[in-house]
Amino acid sequence: MKRSIRLRTAATVLVMTAGLLALPVQAQAATADGTSLAQAETLLDKFQAEAVPASSPAAQLQKRLAEDQDTADAIDPSAYQCTTSTPVRDWLAASRSDWTRSDQNDADLFLQVVLLDSVLYPDAHSKQFGAQGEFTKVVNRTFGDLGRFWDIDASRIDVVAMHPDVLLDPAGVQRVFQEAFGVPEEAAKKLGEAVATIADQDKFDHGQHPYFTFNAFAMDGLDLTDRTIPPEIIMGDGVLEGYKAVGLDDVAPASILAHEYGHHVQYQRDLFETDLTGPEASRRTELMADSFAGYYLTHVRGAHYKWDRVRDFQKVFFQLGDCSFAAASHHGTPNQRLHAAQYGFTLAELAFPRGQVMPTVEFAAKFEKVLPQMVAPDA
Repeated sequence: MKRSIRLRTAATVLVMTAGLLALPVQAQAATADGTSLAQAETLLDKFQAEAVPASSPAAQLQKRLAEDQDTADAIDPSAYQCTTSTPVRDWLAASRSDWTRSDQNDADLFLQVVLLDSVLYPDAHSKQFGAQGEFTKVVNRTFGDLGRFWDIDASRIDVVAMHPDVLLDPAGVQRVFQEAFGVPEEAAKKLGEAVATIADQDKFDHGQHPYFTFNAFAMDGLDLTDRTIPPEIIMGDGVLEGYKAVGLDDVAPASILAHEYGHHVQYQRDLFETDLTGPEASRRTELMADSFAGYYLTHVRGAHYKWDRVRDFQKVFFQLGDCSFAAASHHGTPNQRLHAAQYGFTLAELAFPRGQVMPTVEFAAKFEKVLPQMVAPDA
């Protein structure tokens, strides 16, 4: 998954959400405070051209993490085998097959509200992972194991659950618009009512649709005006639900968490520095995290999965590959992610039976040497 969250600029967010309230006439009901959806739409239009204050959390996140963007420094797609059709991606697509373009725009806004709420107000979320808390034990156990396995400071990292509950909480949505985007209090209150009303529909699973939390990411610390956000790993309910739906729930939580922990290895060891640019730089970062994860998951002193379980987690990484060759957030093709996970497994096998754990800097140096072969064209 992403090593960091990607936010649109404030202006883009509001332009995108202008369609949020473009509902059929019969849906133009009043929200709880008497504000109609049409009035809320007008409010959104008013804010489209308003810049978010530079001191606001959203603006600082934008500056700190940067938005996904296309770039001319792109990888040649014709040189690679790649497919976006994998079981977990197909499952997610099927779950929203009846959405209109307007529904998708709404959902994209909801996704950002949920994401900002999780990042900026982690203490407001339960410490349970999964919609019913069903992944809490494995996430906590794996995080503890990772802290003992790798030679970085785990005490600096917080693991946060990303739930979509805020969408049906007008006050919570108001806080996101008000504090994260600098929207005035009364306008933010109306937006909170409008978002809660729209999200509470069957098509959106009454605010619980997995699309809103189909992500996991790592983020280094962030200094805000009034507080500091610690380094985090955020685990979304939706992505865990997706892998449960395709029969990989016994291995996916640990695999995903191990990958995101790999990004924190990169943060603490300054391993993001590279001569590569654009999509190639992002691909390198993500494949290295895949290899870190593969090493931990199969090492005798790590999760120590057996071969059949190894194949299961490799399926996880395969399914997370993408074909966005021109995107600055390109993670690598499914084949490349599979190869990266297998490389970590190979190094873990070489450590058996003595069980020595390779220092993270040494591991990264070995990875750099094999990266060119790992991403060689396969078409």
